[in-house]
Amino acid sequence: MKEFSSVLSSMLSYLSFGLLLIFYLLNKRTGINGWLILIGLSYFTLSSLSGQSYMPLFIDFVIFCIKYFIIIICGYEVMKRTSDTELSIFLNIGALSILLQIFFFHDPLTDYGRYSGFYINPNAGGFICILGYSLSYSIKNERLKGIAQMIFIAMGILTFSRTFIILWVLINLIAIRVSIKNAYKLGIGLLLLLGLLTYNEFLPVKNPRITQISAFISGDSSAAQELNEGSRLETWGHFYDYLISNPFLGSGFGAFGGQGVGGAIGVHNSYLKVWGEGGVVPFILMLLFFSILIKKSTSIFLTHPHFLFMSISLMAILATNHNFFELGYLLFAALWIHVSILKSEEENSSLQNNIKANDETL
Repeated sequence: MKEFSSVLSSMLSYLSFGLLLIFYLLNKRTGINGWLILIGLSYFTLSSLSGQSYMPLFIDFVIFCIKYFIIIICGYEVMKRTSDTELSIFLNIGALSILLQIFFFHDPLTDYGRYSGFYINPNAGGFICILGYSLSYSIKNERLKGIAQMIFIAMGILTFSRTFIILWVLINLIAIRVSIKNAYKLGIGLLLLLGLLTYNEFLPVKNPRITQISAFISGDSSAAQELNEGSRLETWGHFYDYLISNPFLGSGFGAFGGQGVGGAIGVHNSYLKVWGEGGVVPFILMLLFFSILIKKSTSIFLTHPHFLFMSISLMAILATNHNFFELGYLLFAALWIHVSILKSEEENSSLQNNIKANDETL
């Protein structure tokens, strides 16, 4: 069954790339995302030249690169045609898949009380939920917005992702700048979390992550230490010496991934991975790209707050995940946020020009 599943998943993966190519060829080409193409070119070129100790087979490396550029080039056209509503629907489906896992595909030996739905990794499921929660601020209908936010909060909490919880609190605090009414959402999330903590007390085998959170809230210092064990800060610390030893050119492709210089573990940080493998050039380009997202989304925050929330969420998840160049949902998120911000800027500029023209006419 596992062999069949792996074959089926590979077929579906290649089918998805084929569909992207077909979509690109059958529709009008409107441009490219120059930033992500430049970041990819610099990273793949420089990391492959910096060192080959951890390089995969050449054909595997080529396939890896081709997949990235198919998503960036062809996916750009898809994301440019994807509306807020359409993306919200897909993210809702992804979040609700967590319920499917709980009721139909739950395996206590592998899940450990944490759930991820379609995304295998609970942290990935948490990212989908926080991305959807951020996007929900674009919904005009208050009732629909409330329903969507309840779904993303509840499903996100079920992933028990520390990153989700931190980002959710941060986004709600920033959202108060839009309207003081948003403060009540912090209370809703707290009630949901307290409900899970209470429910956990009645389970015959308690969820370890909930137990740690419960003890931490009650002031147990040992619980704080347990929650920090295996944290990203601890993981990053294993790679600092290797980063310092080759700060300009990097240690080569694959060095900061699993089975690289850090042994079985990977760096779990896309920024450190890019810097550690490809050197400062792709690292600086990556920082510039995300800095632009933050700057542009901040300039239109009061009218489009979801762009800033989504940009912050994406930047934060990349600080806990080193698979930016291979995970489609991360690349598609970066494409959609960037192209949507640019479209909003064009619309605002057009609106201002029309207002100016009307004033001159009067």
